[in-house]
Amino acid sequence: MSGNTVGTVDALWRYPVSSVGGEKVTATHVHRKGLKNDRLFAIFDHETGDPVNPAKKQWYGVPKLQARLEDGRRLQLSIDTHSWFRHDDPVLTELLSSLYGRPVSVHPYGVEFAGKITSHRYTLSPIHLLSRQSLEALKQLLPESNVDERRFRPNIVVDLPDNGGSEPPEYALIGKEFRLGSLRLRGARPCGRCSFTTLEQPGIADDRSILKTLISNFDKDFGIYCDVVEEGDVAVGDSIVVVQKPRQLASVAVVGAGQAGGTLARVLRELGHNGPITLFGDESHAPYERPPLSKSFEPTKALTLPITSVLSASDADELAIDLHLDERVVHIDRSRRLLETASGFKHSYDYVVLATGGDARRIPLLNRGHGRVHSIRTIRDAQTLHGALEGSHKIFVVGGGWLGLEMASAARKASVDVDLFARQSHVCSRVLPKVVAEFIADAHRRDGVKLHLGIEPRFVEYPDRIEAHYQGRIETADLLIAAIGITPNDHLARHAGLECSDGVVTDVDGRTIDPNVFAIGDVSRQRSPGAPQGIRLESWQNAIEQAGRAARAILEIKVPDVPLPRFWSDQCGFTIHIAGMPDPSATPISVDGLENPFWRFKGFAVGINRAKDVHQFAVQQANSTTAVISDEPDEVITDSPKRTTRYVVGELEPIADGEFVKVSIAELGEILIVNTEGRYYAVDDICPHANASLAEGFVENRRIVCPLHFAEFDLVHGTAYSAPNGCPKAKTYDVEVENEVFYLWE
Repeated sequence: MSGNTVGTVDALWRYPVSSVGGEKVTATHVHRKGLKNDRLFAIFDHETGDPVNPAKKQWYGVPKLQARLEDGRRLQLSIDTHSWFRHDDPVLTELLSSLYGRPVSVHPYGVEFAGKITSHRYTLSPIHLLSRQSLEALKQLLPESNVDERRFRPNIVVDLPDNGGSEPPEYALIGKEFRLGSLRLRGARPCGRCSFTTLEQPGIADDRSILKTLISNFDKDFGIYCDVVEEGDVAVGDSIVVVQKPRQLASVAVVGAGQAGGTLARVLRELGHNGPITLFGDESHAPYERPPLSKSFEPTKALTLPITSVLSASDADELAIDLHLDERVVHIDRSRRLLETASGFKHSYDYVVLATGGDARRIPLLNRGHGRVHSIRTIRDAQTLHGALEGSHKIFVVGGGWLGLEMASAARKASVDVDLFARQSHVCSRVLPKVVAEFIADAHRRDGVKLHLGIEPRFVEYPDRIEAHYQGRIETADLLIAAIGITPNDHLARHAGLECSDGVVTDVDGRTIDPNVFAIGDVSRQRSPGAPQGIRLESWQNAIEQAGRAARAILEIKVPDVPLPRFWSDQCGFTIHIAGMPDPSATPISVDGLENPFWRFKGFAVGINRAKDVHQFAVQQANSTTAVISDEPDEVITDSPKRTTRYVVGELEPIADGEFVKVSIAELGEILIVNTEGRYYAVDDICPHANASLAEGFVENRRIVCPLHFAEFDLVHGTAYSAPNGCPKAKTYDVEVENEVFYLWE
């Protein structure tokens, strides 16, 4: 690795006894746990068996002691720095007990004392590094005080060039790796100081103004903590060389453990990233896909939400991804490259990716705490709503977008009456052309949904009902579902000084105005030559696509051209597919079919149960523009897997070319037998990524295409094409036909 020299080592300190004054050395070895021979011993209270703590008043005199290692081996202590005693000398024990007015003695850590094994009050690592420049800055603020480095108990004192900024120069090392001799450290976070700094030490008077000044001028911090990346030797005079790490070794922190954040962490590993990856999430669940929360919600059934895992806890362990669930990030310090969580934990990063999504919008002044107002964004929301729907006869849905329509359809499937209100004159008005919107609205009316378009009632919640007041009428329902969109969680970015406008403004790869900060998923507003104001897309495909693009941009791997957006929604017993960026003002170029129409517009297409036509439109658009996605999987397999076990299927009706039939085999489950170009294939009837039935998809070019996300699976070996990174192979089988009886080989 190349590097840049930024300063020199000016002094080294080790502290053989915890909380006791240490000794200056000219050279030392630093291992993973800290300096060699540092904090090997402590003073223990005979009554409690605990090491003394100078933060407690009865132990304020502890820093007056001095410790040293004679010949680097034998521990000695002194009360006056003139007379020195071995740590186990009875004279020393008597002196210390007299000094503190209670029996105490010095013991190494890890031995039995007072009926228990002596243990550290804190860990040896991280290493405390302090600059001469910070000490000089404090002296300027306290000209009457003795600002001695011993007050702050540093391990390494360094001489750094003045960076001309208002912050201590060592803060520039936070989030970076640097060498001192053969030792390699990583700046981790500012070092908080306590009352220890004000106490009397040998040759240093008690001074209460020190800590007060640190609190008012340095946020109580002084110096930085450093993690040991690679142990080694360090000596006074060694140069400090900042290591220029390859992107593959950079530390990446992901804020938001949803679909986008979980996917990015996984893709980084798949692309060869070897550096630390840390994933912070507000929820207690490992990353999962959100669409099934509404698309597959059936209130009349026991609550078994079909959650698709994005990154399970076992996946995270296997991929060496640190999961911090139920850990909310509250602050980003871009200058120091530090994250801070609500619990006070501070974490350094080289790159941070914001995947914070959004919160469901609320109707102001409606929720009175009676449990009759709901939104759906998380598993917990879905569970709460499921319980509330049980026993409900009628609900209000507010919002005529995708979520509102999907929830209305799910409720009708459970025979619950639904009144849906939307302020716009037609459904999905921000997305769909009127001709498509009217088709969908008519389908919902036939399904029994009462649509109130262009109406915005006043709702009132009572303990036993919800009232809707509109046009001189009052309607009642058991509960209300607010499906009026989301508010992007861009507050972290705004407070960090990033550009925001209803989301974090990024380029098409998720990069913000800070090259070390990315934003992806629902929170990202992507600018492009065709959209200078930016577009914020709330879709499964966008979360997956942006995660992959940002991962490649972080690692400086070529990013493919932006693919055609795709979207799908299940409602009223049919699936709507969209390819391209819809324009609600567009008029159709062509329309095919009445019951299941396929509309073609300029630049986009919409189909009702027409997945194959929408897919072919997307392929044509990609081939006619620069928006091309690589059609090659990560690994190309040409040979069929070796099969050893045979299963009997039985006789089947003739299967037309390009068609398939579904069969059920006790040992295997649901299987599709496919005929394409006169040859038979077999595949499990399940998309290994989307958990969708492949029987609802279609066959094309010796591949079966998922009806939801258009991932393509080779019928011989199951390899995924045009699929999200990490998509598993489909399970395939060899087919044998003997005397008109079909057999499968696994």
